[in-house]
Amino acid sequence: MKNMKKAFITGRPGIGKSTVLREVVNILKNKGWKIGGIICPEVRRNGIRIGFNIIDILSNTSGILASINLYNGPRIGRYYVNINDIERIAIPAIKKSLEEADLTVIDEIGPMELLSKKFYNLIIEILSIDKSILCVIHKSLVKEFSLKFPNIPIFEITEENRSFIANKILNYLLR
Repeated sequence: MKNMKKAFITGRPGIGKSTVLREVVNILKNKGWKIGGIICPEVRRNGIRIGFNIIDILSNTSGILASINLYNGPRIGRYYVNINDIERIAIPAIKKSLEEADLTVIDEIGPMELLSKKFYNLIIEILSIDKSILCVIHKSLVKEFSLKFPNIPIFEITEENRSFIANKILNYLLR
């Protein structure tokens, strides 16, 4: 039986939060862990970021989280957020992962994702249950989530620690 632990990963945009998460996930997979949840990679065209996808790690189902090309829905910056795909892909992916996986990853909990009240409510609910969860959390939400969940450690990625912080996260999850 694996320990049920939760942790947040944060840091400024572009510092390598998703890269560190992938490193942790790959090592745990090599140790035999089943990983589920969601990732939201950038979509680039001609080197320019035009949006973000949502991918269910277990099923590889994907959709659009946000895009400059949607032209409807709520807007954050230059991106239109696709609440339908958040609720159609992310919510079922997280629920299925909680049932089937050793670790549920959420990359990320950010302002775009939280435009869905259903997603927000699910996140608040699952962070209170006895399951292993590793979340990338947007820097602007750290204070709110650390107040709501003071027992969940926050690993902040910096220029100085990004080469070794994955090992610290692994040590925490595996002890």
